[in-house]
Amino acid sequence: MKKLSIQILFALLFSSLFFSCKKEESTNIVTSPGAGSLAFKSSASNVVLSATTDAASVVTFSFSAANFGATVIPTYTLEFDVPSDTSGVNAWANSIAVKLPTGDLAKAYLGADFNSLLANQLMLPTGALSTLVVRLKAEVNQNTGSASIVKPVYSTLSMTVNPYKATIEYPALLVKGGNSWKTPTARTNGFVLTSSKFNSKYEGYLNLPNADGYGGDAFQLVSSKEPAKVYGWGGTSTTMSLTGGNLYLSPAPAYMKVNADVDALTINYTPVKFFISGDDNTWSTSATPMIYNPTTMKWVAANVPLTAGKTFVFTANGGYDISYKVDAAGALVFAGAPTWGGINIPVTKTGVFTITLDLSAGDGNYTYSVK
Repeated sequence: MKKLSIQILFALLFSSLFFSCKKEESTNIVTSPGAGSLAFKSSASNVVLSATTDAASVVTFSFSAANFGATVIPTYTLEFDVPSDTSGVNAWANSIAVKLPTGDLAKAYLGADFNSLLANQLMLPTGALSTLVVRLKAEVNQNTGSASIVKPVYSTLSMTVNPYKATIEYPALLVKGGNSWKTPTARTNGFVLTSSKFNSKYEGYLNLPNADGYGGDAFQLVSSKEPAKVYGWGGTSTTMSLTGGNLYLSPAPAYMKVNADVDALTINYTPVKFFISGDDNTWSTSATPMIYNPTTMKWVAANVPLTAGKTFVFTANGGYDISYKVDAAGALVFAGAPTWGGINIPVTKTGVFTITLDLSAGDGNYTYSVK
């Protein structure tokens, strides 16, 4: 009888351990929650922006914590895109991703920040209504930082937005004269490359004086975001480093389109001469040249006959690889290779005009006039 009691006791203990392990195991199974459980929402369905809303809170995106069925800390990302980019093989490939700090279940935007995201990063037309699609991504990462085998959970909403054209001081690389020649100590048009998308890529047009360079103008590039970062020679004419000497704008003197990437540490120079091509000169890429004025840092074409209802574009070097048109709001935009975008510039009056092209303020701030 005593032996039987001991056997029963061991059986009960084993059973208790078994069910305890099963219970513990069940609480550590990671499963994906339903998208509806995230309760993703925005505080506004229609946002119209202007200079008066810059300092105001214009929209807040909020959601409930994702329950993956285990004690894990999810990572949340908001993805902003346009409807045409949200389907197909490359869906959401051009979205702007905003990763939220750990533990945050909401993201509030001031007008200036939201306008910058819409107009500068997504490049939505300013002064016009557009549909914005916002997707919440909730995911679980492994301790190694690698993606989990558990699929992310998505929840999507749409809203209408109307950004405005703001004067924005983009991140910049400031030209610092090499050897003995001097450049402005403060940020100055004509001596600047800018990052219009707030990323690692900078662009601008430079016409340096060839004061004392070996085969070209000697200079370095100073980051406006981190002044301690000074980019110089990277070993070849197309590379940069933070420890090298002077870069060389070569060949020089020449008016150059300059593109630099501070992540890839590359820099490229393209000599350019601009022309006007349009209906009134049968779209010739050489018949109407523009003259560069080194004092105003603008390209000018005087006595240009234009006809109302016709259109034109700015072209360079006898072709369209480097060309400029306008967007839906009338702002000047790059329209060459490989994007081939933009709208031909409309002519509103018949007459003889002086046309100017100003590329001195860096990418994102290019302008033109017809007077």
